[in-house]
Amino acid sequence: MKIAILSFLVSVVALAGNPTGNYKVIVDSLTKLESSHTSVTKIFSIGTNDDGTDIFAVRVSLTPENPDPRKVAHIVVATHHGDERRAPTTAMKFLQSLVDSYESHLVFRNGLADTEWTIVPVLNIPGYNARLREEHGWDPNRDYPGPCNASPGGHLKSIRTLMEHLKTRVYTGSITLHGYASSMTYPWGVALDDPHTLDDNAYTAVTSKAAEKNGYRYGTMAKVVYPARGTYEDFVYWKYGMWSLLIELASGSTTDIQQTVEAMTVWFDGIDRTPSTQNALNSHCREAGRLDLRNE
Repeated sequence: MKIAILSFLVSVVALAGNPTGNYKVIVDSLTKLESSHTSVTKIFSIGTNDDGTDIFAVRVSLTPENPDPRKVAHIVVATHHGDERRAPTTAMKFLQSLVDSYESHLVFRNGLADTEWTIVPVLNIPGYNARLREEHGWDPNRDYPGPCNASPGGHLKSIRTLMEHLKTRVYTGSITLHGYASSMTYPWGVALDDPHTLDDNAYTAVTSKAAEKNGYRYGTMAKVVYPARGTYEDFVYWKYGMWSLLIELASGSTTDIQQTVEAMTVWFDGIDRTPSTQNALNSHCREAGRLDLRNE
């Protein structure tokens, strides 16, 4: 009995931060997943937001208890915008597909055994709970430093927390999940004389292959969606050379999500196993060519 009580208290402490509302449903699902797949998953907090709520993630690996700097690492971040309701669902579906692969013979394919993943289903917790795009009146995906943006970013603690987490290890690939514009886009997202990076050919090759799975449009964020400053997607490529992809779901239907999870798998399989070294800004900044429609 004492052992059972101690185990319960440890679980409560591990999940401190009092997740509530819609976010609690996500956290409960993560906890249930971990309990069923302890050999390949580990739930952990990357830190807290302005409300003191833990931002939970799941690490998927053959050695999930602690990050392994010898492995190739990728990260998926969903729900910068709280009103994009199918973004966390897609993250959870991708997470389940990873778990299935790690518990099958597929773990020995494409270097999967030497790769670890961090999945953050909900970054903007208060926005998600309230069905609002913003977090405390601030757009989280305009809160990063980056090319053409002199601001240090991090007005929101959730963004500072994520930026601090990104310093803890080398991540090679990154996907963010949004909705709803049926697109898969990559840097640059800021308005430039030339919106293409020096990696544009590599980005086009791998993203066009992934788009065969869901039929989405693809190209640079500035051209396919619209120019915007302070975005995560530009920040991680510019700062760390991470291969960065922004996915805008189409409808968020079951079929759309399944096809997009397949596209994500193809994209991660196709990118280099090391960050880019050609990620410096290669053009001149200019004002956004058209209105930031705030529906990224």
